[in-house]
Amino acid sequence: MRQGFLILLAIGISTVSCDIKTIPRRKQVPDSTYTDELSRYNPIVVPEVKADREIPDKVISNAPLQTQFDISGKLDALVDSMRAGNDTIRLVEGYTILVYSGNNEIEAGRVRNRLFDIVPERNARFSYKLPTYFVKIGRFYQQVEAQPLYRKIRKYYPSVSIVPDKFPIK
Repeated sequence: MRQGFLILLAIGISTVSCDIKTIPRRKQVPDSTYTDELSRYNPIVVPEVKADREIPDKVISNAPLQTQFDISGKLDALVDSMRAGNDTIRLVEGYTILVYSGNNEIEAGRVRNRLFDIVPERNARFSYKLPTYFVKIGRFYQQVEAQPLYRKIRKYYPSVSIVPDKFPIK
């Protein structure tokens, strides 16, 4: 009996506490009647009166500043080492469009000749690595740059693809 009373009491408290109470509120309307004179805080600007004097044409030469934090020697050495490191780079990585890859030399030649008709402004490259012939066209640094040419060639050769490649630096 006592347990039943406690259960009913718990259910009653939980339903009362879950009740959403609505409190009517008045809308707050900002008071737009407030004014204050703030012009006394504005800065006073006096216009500069220019005299009829001429600016001299004399150039003042300045000497460079001498500081204890001068790193120009270290910076020059670093730039020289970077230049020497860059001289050893002979290839740059990029992308090209692979139009043909296969064992038939005659078919590779036909594809290359047809590319001259499709894209006369581009030079198609014909290469051979035992035992495969390759016909590639274009040299691009980014894959996105190759997309317009890729779409144009894909109309004629559906198996065309954009592949990573390395190009010599001239």
